[in-house]
Amino acid sequence: MVVSESVVGDLDVLDTLELFQSTIYAVEALGISQSSCSRRYRSFSQLFDFGFDRVDGVYRATRNFDMLAALRQATQKRRVRQGRFRYGMGWQMEGLMDGFVEGPLASQAQDLAGERLAVRTMDSWRVLSLLENRLIDYWIGGLLDYSSFLEQPLKRLRFERVQVTGSVMAVPLCRFDLQLVSHQTHPLHAQKVVTSDQVALYPSHALDVGMAPMLMGQLHERSLATTPSGLKDHSFRCWQAAAADGIALSYSPPHDLARLQACGIETLSYELGITEVGAVLGHRDAIEDSCFHTHLKAMAALFRKSEAAAHGGLHWLC
Repeated sequence: MVVSESVVGDLDVLDTLELFQSTIYAVEALGISQSSCSRRYRSFSQLFDFGFDRVDGVYRATRNFDMLAALRQATQKRRVRQGRFRYGMGWQMEGLMDGFVEGPLASQAQDLAGERLAVRTMDSWRVLSLLENRLIDYWIGGLLDYSSFLEQPLKRLRFERVQVTGSVMAVPLCRFDLQLVSHQTHPLHAQKVVTSDQVALYPSHALDVGMAPMLMGQLHERSLATTPSGLKDHSFRCWQAAAADGIALSYSPPHDLARLQACGIETLSYELGITEVGAVLGHRDAIEDSCFHTHLKAMAALFRKSEAAAHGGLHWLC
């Protein structure tokens, strides 16, 4: 399918509305007026009879889903071939990318990675939905919550494509163990050895049921994730740095420890024993495309140069 620039632009309006469910955000992200946003998504929807509108409080199409899927497939292939990706970032890997924000490699990282959208969901199933529907081209995050779908255990994964679902694949980048952290004034720092019974005495954040089931299940087994956080989207302050209050316990990948130390938060002498694998996930059409593979190899090499990666605790697979 050949798509014109006007079709691509109007489809971007639909995609942005479906992604963020906000005309205010769409207007700011796309640099158009409120009236233009409304006019363009309505006329585009009428052109293809998508019935796209706010239905029961949610922007979505109501018919001709196959036509919409075909358009999104064509425009995604166009972005991938041109190296103009749009992606999201999971909390497990955010610290590595943020290591480029101020550093000398920042512009090179941006050119390779593409457009980073403000998608910060903590819901592992929403990530799959966004990828399957091609609303984002790839996601840099963890594989723990998808480990039951994989043919091999996390500790045996290598830098090669693995099937996650029928339409989503992943390429593992690195492996690391999550750390249990608390503020340096926390009473548990006075203990040479911290036990699970002691850990159970203090609050630690949990996500809503179903959002990250494998992670939450493993934390519950360790007497953690006892206090509902209410988080839908990731916030460093409300998740990793929630331990700054001197009472709560939290969890962090090793590449976030430097940022946490700036908040007075340090690792506890308690081995969580929860392994995570940082990976790039995407629709199989994107992951298997040779143009994407070329970018991925360069991006993986650049990740290893991130300032955050220098703090140890990462086992690189690439």
